[in-house]
Amino acid sequence: MTTHDAPVESSDTSQNEYGLLMDMLRVSVSKHKLDENFTLVWANPHYYEFIGYPKDEYEALYHNSPREYFADNPEDLASIAEHVVVALENGDSGYECLARMHVKSGKIIWVKFTATFLDEYVDDYQLSYTTMTDVTELMEAQERLEQANDELEKLAFVDPVTGGFNQTRFDLTARQAIDQAAPGTYALVAIDIKKFKLLNEVQGTDCGDRVLRYVLHRLQAYLHEDEFVGRISADEFNMLLRLEDAEAMDARIEAMVQDINKYNDDAEHPYFFAFTLGVYPIDDPSLSMTIIRDRANVARSSGKNAASARHFTCVFYSEVDRQNLLNEQDMENRMRGALERGEFVAYFQPKQKLSDGAIGGAEALVRWIDPEHGLVPPNDFVPFFERNGFIIDVDLCVFEQVCALLASWIERGIQPVPISVNMSRAHLRSHDFLAPYEVIRAKYDVPVEYIEFELTETLVFGDPELFVGVINELHEHGYRCSLDDFGSGYSSLNMLKDIDIDVMKLDRAFFLAGDDTECREWYVIESVIDLAKRLEVETVAEGVEEPGQVERLRAMNCDLLQGYVFSRPVPQPEFERMLRASRA
Repeated sequence: MTTHDAPVESSDTSQNEYGLLMDMLRVSVSKHKLDENFTLVWANPHYYEFIGYPKDEYEALYHNSPREYFADNPEDLASIAEHVVVALENGDSGYECLARMHVKSGKIIWVKFTATFLDEYVDDYQLSYTTMTDVTELMEAQERLEQANDELEKLAFVDPVTGGFNQTRFDLTARQAIDQAAPGTYALVAIDIKKFKLLNEVQGTDCGDRVLRYVLHRLQAYLHEDEFVGRISADEFNMLLRLEDAEAMDARIEAMVQDINKYNDDAEHPYFFAFTLGVYPIDDPSLSMTIIRDRANVARSSGKNAASARHFTCVFYSEVDRQNLLNEQDMENRMRGALERGEFVAYFQPKQKLSDGAIGGAEALVRWIDPEHGLVPPNDFVPFFERNGFIIDVDLCVFEQVCALLASWIERGIQPVPISVNMSRAHLRSHDFLAPYEVIRAKYDVPVEYIEFELTETLVFGDPELFVGVINELHEHGYRCSLDDFGSGYSSLNMLKDIDIDVMKLDRAFFLAGDDTECREWYVIESVIDLAKRLEVETVAEGVEEPGQVERLRAMNCDLLQGYVFSRPVPQPEFERMLRASRA
């Protein structure tokens, strides 16, 4: 049994002064022999306060042996010992490590051990000074953050219905495979279940979800090495398959469909699934996943109404390529004239303050009002304009309408609310991307505090340095910056500490679960809002459609609400009327 050793002394005076100093420190300080038991040689009063045992009781129970003290959790003592050995072998002056230990109350706490090796010896064993710091709260907070990140990652990468890849995970994995393979190695197959909506309505969503899980499971069974499948949305799946000739691809797809339709072999009234598929052979790996998917979807759409004696139709992109290009060319021919004629109009979707229900801002969204075609859906032209760069002109057109509106309010004595505008990645290819915006703002003499720029989270991961540079430049000019679509794909809570944003918009994907109080999404939402508050970042819940969700968000102290539950995007006059009414 190891006995208590007296501390090594240099002189009575210096030792007494040193001992007094150690006693005065408001931290646990102890001196140990570096033997197999880490025998305690001396400790100040705070050491015993830290572990909860009076000195006499500690000596009687554990004989000044930390090894005996750590008998209930030897793995933590082993971790400390490993740090000691490594530090001594490396010639370090000491070590730091984290370990768990119990205190007299029975509680297990996390402790940070900081030790310094001394040029002193007892019984031929070197001595060390050690301080202990309770870091339990920090470790528990880190664990909560990691759990929240895990849940957020599931939301970001896992399809909640099937448990397989969602669009984000599929795109990231497919992108990597395409980049690492030779051109022409892969084809993207877009798959749609015909009349699935009818099945959902007749049999119920539970049945529909079971079908989706089954379809994914059977598609996975037909994957070869380095091939992938994911559910993109609703009843649409994408597969990245190694490219074969049309006949071989058709035979493989037919086998999949026949296998899937075994689902109801034993049913009294079997329901046979029919599919439409579009195949795009990826001959140009530099194309974005958006363009690749668009081309597969164009092929799929062209086969939707085609007659077939089988339970599927499969169309290769090459069959519809010419018509698709003609459609895009027609849009390109009309777009500049449309801009000159003022057909691109800013609509405004109000943001409601959850604190008092008043309008606290709005997002400006472009609408194309074509005299011949009527209101052109944004999804029909915005992706194409982003690809050909014309989105820059459209964004500036919307920005000018926003500045004109703000200037009009100021002139008429109407207190403005901040308006957010979207900035496409296409703008950022120029080092002076902000210059045309500044020219327009100066033209209308609009204060910067009424303008907010929205940047999508994909830019953060696509080019983090560029994203930080853009935010810094916007801040230098006095603009507020909003991170749009947080949670739609790539976000993690850790990223919030690295980017200096002013506003975080929670993506509508968070709210697809409705107002179910026990669903995981709501726990993640609450964690995100709480963290944003601590970082002094304003939060906007986007895409909210149910009244029950509004009350939950209000209880979580979310700042603003933007969604159909409050208002759709509306023309400028209607938005102004809503603003006046909210202040009445």
